[in-house]
Amino acid sequence: MNKNETNQWIANYRTDQPHFGLERMMKLLALRGNPHLKLKVIHIGGTNGKGSTIAFLKNMLGKMGLRVGVFSSPYLIHYTDQIAINEESIPEARLETMMVDYRSLLEGEHAQALQGTTEFEIITAIAYDYFASEQVDVAIMEVGMGGLLDSTNVCQPILTGITTIGLDHVALLGDSLEAIAEQKAGIIKQGVPLVTGNIVPEALAVINQIAEAKAAPRLVYGEDYQVSHHESMETGEVFDYTSPLRQGRFQTGLLGLHQIENAGMALALLDTFCKEDGRELASNDLLAQALEETSWPGRFEVVSRRPLMILDGAHNPHAVKALLASLEERFADYHKEILFTCIKTKALEDMLDLLETLPDTELTLTHFDDGRATDEKVLKKVAYSRNFNYQSWQEFLDQKMTENEEKKTVRIVTGSLYFLAQVRAYLMERKN
Repeated sequence: MNKNETNQWIANYRTDQPHFGLERMMKLLALRGNPHLKLKVIHIGGTNGKGSTIAFLKNMLGKMGLRVGVFSSPYLIHYTDQIAINEESIPEARLETMMVDYRSLLEGEHAQALQGTTEFEIITAIAYDYFASEQVDVAIMEVGMGGLLDSTNVCQPILTGITTIGLDHVALLGDSLEAIAEQKAGIIKQGVPLVTGNIVPEALAVINQIAEAKAAPRLVYGEDYQVSHHESMETGEVFDYTSPLRQGRFQTGLLGLHQIENAGMALALLDTFCKEDGRELASNDLLAQALEETSWPGRFEVVSRRPLMILDGAHNPHAVKALLASLEERFADYHKEILFTCIKTKALEDMLDLLETLPDTELTLTHFDDGRATDEKVLKKVAYSRNFNYQSWQEFLDQKMTENEEKKTVRIVTGSLYFLAQVRAYLMERKN
């Protein structure tokens, strides 16, 4: 199979809704010799902040000289970026070869037993398989959706982390913070340490209860480790970190006030991993360098300075609140022009209610070409009813990248990460 054939083949397994359950994953991985059980895994779940926390953690572990496998989704640049070791994505030829192997399983004598397998399950299985064959020192696995029944949740991790809890995918995970917390807490394993981020009390109570029942030692944000914001620099956020194992001042390579919480959680995860794995703690200097060098596409990412344009994957109300806090802190005296869209399973109206609270802001809705995207008619109707602009995103970008500004202006392209992948590719092509 060539690249186009493999892409078309795996696209046949794509679904709008996840097929929750771990039975197919267990069967699929058993046929490959259970690679997921041969790895030291750090398993990270949560509503928001997973990607940035993992980016910080990966960089710090890499600076310590470890080979670090990372599985994350969705991808923003190349399909292969979902599976990477240190900074290197899985080679396309290797991914194609592995897809051929998985195709023979899914279409061969085991086809009946594996019926209903999804694209996400296949790519998760390939990630476990690839990391085991490459004998990474540690694999960081990001939960796709929920936790309890997510396809990544077949591992026996050395450490787990839950970043934040917010209302997201409510039709699938539950319509209360407590219900969502219960799903996310499904990744907690018997006796395995758990690090939690800045989580609201009602959700944290559910997580603590499940952790206690599983005798999982807990490191809690604000109790067992603390972060405090010192100042915002053009290149990142300066913060102080305190825990029984480490104190110091650090700077993030990512912009946005919420990034100090993600970096703080990454430090807590790193030190816990070192303790569990019998490793010496790394020096503050080494970790400071790793944090400062961290980049992560689509997270308050400045893609152009003149004109000023930012991409941010604020794809649920919790993430929109974080985006607004960062905009108010950094760009309070700027005129803001926001381009927004989201996928069908997201709380469109709730996010727009929040975006409307931002002063001196012009909102434009748009649609992007993806089966998961909110219907164009719905977006146009909402734009009309709320007196927003509606425009094709390509036209918006072409216009905003060339027009002269009458006042200090910042443009923010936000909403679905699937949408940002298309925007980013378009802007890079335009730049070239």
